Amino acid sequence: MRKKVVALMMAMMFAAPMGVLAKTCKGTIKSFDGKTMVVQIKGKCKAEAGQEVKIKVKKKAVVEGC
Repeated sequence: MRKKVVALMMAMMFAAPMGVLAKTCKGTIKSFDGKTMVVQIKGKCKAEAGQEVKIKVKKKAVVEGC
């Protein structure tokens, strides 16, 4: 019984931060001027103004021909 309780506590400790850190938002860059970027968000996003974010650009698939 004690092993099950410890396993449950460990699983909750490791799973809880993953949900907090896994925030994703999708959008389109509308303008870019030097160090300022304006992004239009599609749908809901939990990010707030002034919050630091990391942006990944979606890669387009390349189709090679003959």
